[in-house]
Amino acid sequence: MNFENPAAFSWLVPLCGMVVALYLLRMRRRDVQVPAVFLWPQRTEEIRANSLFQKLRFSWLLVLQLLAVAACVLAMARPQFKQKGLSGKVTVVVLDASASMGAIDVKPSRFDIAKRTVGEMIGAASPGDRLALIEAGPTPRVAFPLGDDPTKQRAALTSLHRFDAPSDMGEALRLAAAIVGSTAGSRIVVLSDGDFDKVDDFSPGQASVTYEMIGSSGENVGIQALGTTEGSEGRYGYIGVRNYGAQPAHRSVTLEADGRVVDSVETTIGPGQTWGKTFLVPTGASIVEARLDAGDPLSADDYGVTLANPASSAKVLLVTRRDFFLERALALDPRVVLDKASALPDSLKSGGDGGYDIVVFDGVASSRVKTRGILNFASAGDGTPATLQGSAKGPTFLNAANTPLMRGVDLEDCYIETMQQVRATGSGRVVAEAKEGPLVIESDALQRQVYVSFSPLESDFPLSVGFPILIGNILDFLIGRESSNVLSVRSGQTFALAAPRTEPATVTSPGGGRSTLSPSDGRYVVRSLDRIGRYTIAFGGKTVPVYASLRSPTESSIEPRKALEVGNSTVRRSSSLTRFEDYWRTALVLVVLVLGVEWAVYARRS
Repeated sequence: MNFENPAAFSWLVPLCGMVVALYLLRMRRRDVQVPAVFLWPQRTEEIRANSLFQKLRFSWLLVLQLLAVAACVLAMARPQFKQKGLSGKVTVVVLDASASMGAIDVKPSRFDIAKRTVGEMIGAASPGDRLALIEAGPTPRVAFPLGDDPTKQRAALTSLHRFDAPSDMGEALRLAAAIVGSTAGSRIVVLSDGDFDKVDDFSPGQASVTYEMIGSSGENVGIQALGTTEGSEGRYGYIGVRNYGAQPAHRSVTLEADGRVVDSVETTIGPGQTWGKTFLVPTGASIVEARLDAGDPLSADDYGVTLANPASSAKVLLVTRRDFFLERALALDPRVVLDKASALPDSLKSGGDGGYDIVVFDGVASSRVKTRGILNFASAGDGTPATLQGSAKGPTFLNAANTPLMRGVDLEDCYIETMQQVRATGSGRVVAEAKEGPLVIESDALQRQVYVSFSPLESDFPLSVGFPILIGNILDFLIGRESSNVLSVRSGQTFALAAPRTEPATVTSPGGGRSTLSPSDGRYVVRSLDRIGRYTIAFGGKTVPVYASLRSPTESSIEPRKALEVGNSTVRRSSSLTRFEDYWRTALVLVVLVLGVEWAVYARRS
């Protein structure tokens, strides 16, 4: 119990003393002549001798009056009791919906415990308390806005969804601060196991941050690495399985190629150790999968997948200074692993490949690089299939060749402020041109290249439907069109597929559920692959298998953290979510009840 005004107890002794004093003082009588005393009942208390004080005798009226005074003083002291629930009148709860919250070291799971806690907070809310809930998944979502309607809040609570993917906790916290950061005394409550990266660029404003840790164990084994490489006898696969716990773990590992088992191994992995194995991938296989038997709290990292054909994915380096549109178009392609730099790294300048399959130059001086393909925007130079001759403003579009590179792309209505005037050289083929010269040139000699004579930011092309289609066509050309027959993505990853028509696509989940996906700006933007396993996306008369897997050491390391690093501060876990609830109104009700009983006793005796 806590008292908001403990000084009020100083009134208890004086007030009770005054009540007792009234019972000690003598009664003042006056003489009255009466015809006979037998007309009055015998009242012994009234025949005592008059004196200034009299002996105090037990009286229920005195007890009740003292109790009423004590209850009144208690109300003035404003008693408060701790309760589990909301931590402030205005509260935003950030509920971690990442893969690690699916761990079952606490029953039924960490995520279910977090949902139950939110339900208890809704039930414990007092009139006037306002509560909001943010689902912290790969893309944070406001489950219900700031309000005080328990019915709607409980209904929204059932819609919460956990992802087999890391959460964007930084964005979720910034969203919470935007909701209550300007309200004094507000709170941001984080329900999580703390298994996410340090959150920078965050300020809670006037709100305070409370962290309730969920989870009890760090014992877990997960697939850390899975890939393929060329060897002397063909294509080899490799797998790495890590024990993130503090105890030895015995697990069974099954390896499959196109759904057929190619190897199965039982092994014991020491605490903090990684077990690895190489195996031969059958000729012609397109997909390699790995599975661990169930034996630890987290199942999301017991499945891994990789493409057997190295041409099916590409590590891309974007050399640019400021083009967000191009960066987003490349990042949305599921085949692309994107890095960005403002200048060409020295490793590529010196003749090395730097581990990149494609280098994209956007308004940055191009150089000869050792990669599978090059995409060049308005940077004709050494090694490009174009020779620079000058520049032109406001070019007029002429035509585009009927080639796979320009399929679905319309440049006729595109406004271009400035373009480079070039001449195709070597094996370069002009596939789109204006009156002032070539707009797009392709080359498939020793190194595949695409040159575009204008920068996207010097045109309105990024705002048209044709821009993402052109980027997809260019990647098909540089990587290989056959690469889009099967895809491997991270669960929770947002990616896009070119939409040949305006009809919706059908997405089938690993459990057999189906949903539709409408095209937007000439592509299907896929955000719903939130569980590991095999999906299919059917559109335009073809079906594309998409394999989703979790590959995150942060999520696999499920040991709950006792403190969070948010902004420039460290937030330590609280033992439980508690609040102080005022009970002075209850004390006042007790005063009224006691006075009512006192009146009844007095009336009965009278």
